[in-house]
Amino acid sequence: MIFLSLIISPFSWADSDAQTGAIQVIINAQAELSSLSRKQVMSLFLGRSRNFPNTLMAKAFDHKVDSDIRKRFFEALTGKAISDIDAYWARLRYSGRASPPKELEDVDAVLKEVMNNKYSIAYVSEQDPETLAKQGIVVVYTLGPH
Repeated sequence: MIFLSLIISPFSWADSDAQTGAIQVIINAQAELSSLSRKQVMSLFLGRSRNFPNTLMAKAFDHKVDSDIRKRFFEALTGKAISDIDAYWARLRYSGRASPPKELEDVDAVLKEVMNNKYSIAYVSEQDPETLAKQGIVVVYTLGPH
C-alpha cells in the first residue's frame, strides 16, 4: 500500500496544481462587453438572467456534471456545495421555470461554442487572454488565483 501511494502521489500533486488555477468566464467578442460582475455571472449561470447587461441575449454553457472544473466553478462563484447547486437546478427543472446551462463535452467544445456564438458565455481553466482574443473570445470575469 505504501509503495502504491509513492507511485501515485507525484501524479496527485501535478493534478492538484492544475485544479487550483484560476477559472475564467469567457464570452464572444461580438457581445461587446469587457467585464461582468460576480453577481451578473451568477445570475447568468443560475438562470436568473437571460441577457447580458447590454441587453444582448445570453446563453450559458456548462461542463459535464461530474467534472472537477464545474464543481470548482460553482463552489467558488456561489460559496455553496455543488450538491446544493445540483438540487437548485433539479427544483427549477421540475417546476418548469428554467433549465440548467447546456453541457459541453470538453474545453475544446466550450471554446468552439464561444468562438462561433456571439450570445454564448462559458468558463474555462485559465487560458492566455491574448490567445483567446485572437479567437474572438474575451475574458470577462476571473475566479481564483490570477
